[in-house]
Amino acid sequence: MKVLVSLALVASALGLPPCPAQAQEQLAYTAKSAHLRAGPARDYPVVAILASGFPLEVQGCLSNYSWCDVIAGQSRGWLYSGNITYYYQNQYVPMLSYGAVIGIGVLSFLIDDYWGRYYIDRPWYPNRQRWVHRPPPRIVPGPIHRDIAPRQAPHPVRPAPRPAHEGRDNRDGPRNR
Repeated sequence: MKVLVSLALVASALGLPPCPAQAQEQLAYTAKSAHLRAGPARDYPVVAILASGFPLEVQGCLSNYSWCDVIAGQSRGWLYSGNITYYYQNQYVPMLSYGAVIGIGVLSFLIDDYWGRYYIDRPWYPNRQRWVHRPPPRIVPGPIHRDIAPRQAPHPVRPAPRPAHEGRDNRDGPRNR
C-alpha cells in the first residue's frame, strides 16, 4: 500500500496523470454538430445535440469503430465515430478510420444495463422495449489507415480518349483531310 501511495505522490509531483485514461480524456472532439444517442444507431433517442468542436471523453467503441460510447459534458451516450476527431501524432484524425490504430478499447452495447445506468430518468426510458428486442448492430470491418500521410490516387487522372472522328490539333501532327 505504501508503494502505491509513494508512486502516486511521485507521479503527482512530476505532473503526470494518475492513469492513462485521464491522459486521453480531452483529446477527442466533435468534428461537426452531431446527435449524441442512447444507443449505437440512428434510431435510438437523442440524448443531446453537440456543437462542432465539443470536447469528448471516449469510453470505448464497437469492434468496427463505427459508434463510440462517449461522455460529453454532463451527458453520456453513443456518437457515430465519423463525427469524432482524435488527436494522434500531432494532428486530428477521424475516429472512424483511426480507432484501432490509436488503441481505443472495444466494448459492446447491452441496452438494459446501459439504459439502467444512464437513462432511468429520461422520458423515453419506459418505452425501452421498443429497442430491447431489435437485432444487435451489424458489425462490419471499418476502414483502417496504416499510415498518417494523406493518401494519393494510385494512378494519375488522365483525360478520356477522344473519339477517332474528332479532328486533331497541330501538336498531334498534320490533320487528315
